[in-house]
Amino acid sequence: MKILILTSEFPPNVGGIGNHGYNVALNFSKNGHEVLVIADSLTQNRENLRIFQEKQPFLIEWIPRNPVVILTYLHRIFKAIQHHKKYDAVLCSGKFSLWTGAILRLLSGRKSIFAVVHGSELDLKNRWLKKLTTWSLSKMAEIISVSRYTAQFIPKEIQSRKLITIVPNGITSEEFQVELNRKQVKLPGNPSLITLGNVSQRKGQMNIINALPVLLKKFPSIHYHIVGKPSERSSMEKKALELGVSSFITFHGMVSREELMEKLHGSDIKAMLSDHTPSGSFEGFGIAVLEANIFGVPAIGSSNSGIADAIDEGKTGFLIDQKNSSELLIAIEKIMANHAEFSNSARAWAEKHDWSLLIQEYEAIALRTASTDK
Repeated sequence: MKILILTSEFPPNVGGIGNHGYNVALNFSKNGHEVLVIADSLTQNRENLRIFQEKQPFLIEWIPRNPVVILTYLHRIFKAIQHHKKYDAVLCSGKFSLWTGAILRLLSGRKSIFAVVHGSELDLKNRWLKKLTTWSLSKMAEIISVSRYTAQFIPKEIQSRKLITIVPNGITSEEFQVELNRKQVKLPGNPSLITLGNVSQRKGQMNIINALPVLLKKFPSIHYHIVGKPSERSSMEKKALELGVSSFITFHGMVSREELMEKLHGSDIKAMLSDHTPSGSFEGFGIAVLEANIFGVPAIGSSNSGIADAIDEGKTGFLIDQKNSSELLIAIEKIMANHAEFSNSARAWAEKHDWSLLIQEYEAIALRTASTDK
């Protein structure tokens, strides 16, 4: 088959939607499908993009982000119209691409367009953008949701009319093989907790900082490691100082992929107590949980988010109320009391989410979608 992928993020730029799009494109290509990705280039220079493209088994058409946003949209739509006739099916990932796909359907009459929803595009607080997204979803042949939790936010009128399939995000196990073979370097702390991602309300680092006074009563040697872009670091440092827990926290900032893997491998528990933000953004799945699991690191996540699909409750970790310090303490106690068993279950769980397995669901959906234009 020939697959056209429209995505608003893509490596070498960072982002969960981009990581997802890359793995879908790569695994479609590995299975012999011809793939073209149309993606926004964000801040990367053209030489970096050229070098990245040369290493890939699929084609990429970059859309530069224009300060005049509407020009970026028009450029994306033009490229989609220019290329879509050469491909059997079109996959849209992320809200901008979802809108582009719907406009492509409107202008060309093409039916073989399907979408992936990650979460952030479904709980928009702007009424008109929400209407635009609902209209766009109505134009899709099928919809993939990355978690059962995310699927709840698909408008009811769409749920009743469209085929919706839950396909979780995945990992590529072989990517972690080098780190798995490397000797583990234990992070400070007993236990050592780690959170990856933008230091922000959505990722929930503040929830763990607020819980530290309670956790320290049971675990006086606990240490919390925060890895990621320090967007809201100053407010969290201020709160830690107020609570008297600054010495039990390390902000590592942004690190290389290799160093990130080393820190994951060396931690005891992956903590992801994510929040919904006022803008409607929430964790659609929690791929960082699986990345920890492949190293045998159990996880604790917030129950009211897509992380619920990333944790096998009671086996690979626990789901809790992210604001409840007592629930967090109990979860840590249970994991640390039987860490080896949780570790083995976490590793096996991650292996079930390998992209080489998940891509088969995408292939089946792409094949069904392609038939709608025949």
